[in-house]
Amino acid sequence: MKKFLLSAILLSGLAVCAQDNIQKSLESFEKAFQNKNYNSMKELLAPQFTVGVGDSSSNEFYLNGIFNALPALDSLQIGKSVASKNETRVAVHFFFKGKDKKASEIVFTEANKILYVTYFDKLYGVDRNAEVKKVASIPFEILEGGIAIKIKLNKSDREFIMLFDTGADGMALNPDSAYKAGVVVTKTKSASVVGGSQKVQYSADNTIYFGNQVLKNQGLVIFPKHGIYDGLFGANLLRNFITSVNFDTMTIDLYNFGNFNYWGKAKPFVFDYKTGLPVVKMKLTFEDKKSVEGNFTFDTGAGYDLITYGPFNHKHDLQASLKTEYTSTNHSLGHQTQIIGGAIPNVAINGNNFSNVTVALQEYQENNKNWASADGSLGIELIKRFNFTIDLLHKTVYLEPNKNFKKPSSFYLSGIELDFDDQNNLIIKKIVNSDNEDLKRVKTGAKVIQINDFEAHDLLKPENLKKLKESNEAKDFIIEQDDQSMQISL
Repeated sequence: MKKFLLSAILLSGLAVCAQDNIQKSLESFEKAFQNKNYNSMKELLAPQFTVGVGDSSSNEFYLNGIFNALPALDSLQIGKSVASKNETRVAVHFFFKGKDKKASEIVFTEANKILYVTYFDKLYGVDRNAEVKKVASIPFEILEGGIAIKIKLNKSDREFIMLFDTGADGMALNPDSAYKAGVVVTKTKSASVVGGSQKVQYSADNTIYFGNQVLKNQGLVIFPKHGIYDGLFGANLLRNFITSVNFDTMTIDLYNFGNFNYWGKAKPFVFDYKTGLPVVKMKLTFEDKKSVEGNFTFDTGAGYDLITYGPFNHKHDLQASLKTEYTSTNHSLGHQTQIIGGAIPNVAINGNNFSNVTVALQEYQENNKNWASADGSLGIELIKRFNFTIDLLHKTVYLEPNKNFKKPSSFYLSGIELDFDDQNNLIIKKIVNSDNEDLKRVKTGAKVIQINDFEAHDLLKPENLKKLKESNEAKDFIIEQDDQSMQISL
């Protein structure tokens, strides 16, 4: 009985102490707001404090914007507080001079630091307590390996085919499509691309139409045309909606931000958003047993399983651990860098392991070594093994294995990228060595029947594929193309 009473007294004392600390924090918060002093307010914020869908690294920008936009704060009226296991929610009213009062909650962590302020979030269009509902469902198709969706722009009746690129912090159009969309260039700015940066033309105040949704005041840049697409966009969706991409149904479902409870079985995978792009932690294991962990952009616009950037390769001397199977050039919105590629035994992503994954290593340039904001990009070829849902408000992605999850990885052999389709036919996916005269006769999409003594289905077994790759013999391909059989030796 005495022990129980003592525990109750201690808990009561801790609760009173916590309330006192919160009260002092609120008084300091009020004073900092009245003085419009970010540095004073910063001391009261939890490390994970954010405004709307922003990142903690953007707090100064957002809070100074609020200070400048609002009239002087007269007082902060403090109401009831409700404590739960991990946080304390305090009801308050902001009284601004000459304005109506504004209701809000200020939410504190267990350490009595401010986690978020609901009024601040609402100023940026976010209600953390809102019921989450689907607001749109957009069909997509796979074109040139990427997620293609159709949108309309500005006053144009034309549909534009856009690459949905989670590795893009905005929107880009090629010059011809920009002209057809009535885009007006407003200034020149610097844009980041893989391998560096470049000056581009920028246009403000564009309007995007897709499904039943309209996004106004959208900026875009103009880049050279690459492939079938009119352009690309990514963050335009992520900053406005919980975005769920389903490769089984071929739809992108959009939900409003709010009190989101994920419906599936996938574990939450928290990402970093300091660069304005989702960056996830991954582990790579090479043939010589070297294992490295890195931070990789979640990038549906990267046409690889995985690409690692030059500075990361140089730091860990990855080229020494990789058996080169091909060399190529990476194109990122007009910027080119050299790469080498080869398979590694394992890539680990949030508890999911993939074997024999082809990784592309970007060249390191001593005179251009500080451009990378991440260690590389997790590309579409691995991403599409999951149906994924990105909740930018909570900086979380959910990776739900789909029908592609156990599909064998594509592989490179004799200047060709080969891949198994849904029926386990071995298909020529890409010609890497375009200088080879025999390969100039081969088309992407052609079906491979046999390579040396291995029929195509034999190569579904990793041990047979490894044996074929390690063989020093010429590779004799029997290929079915345009209803005809052909043989080439490489």
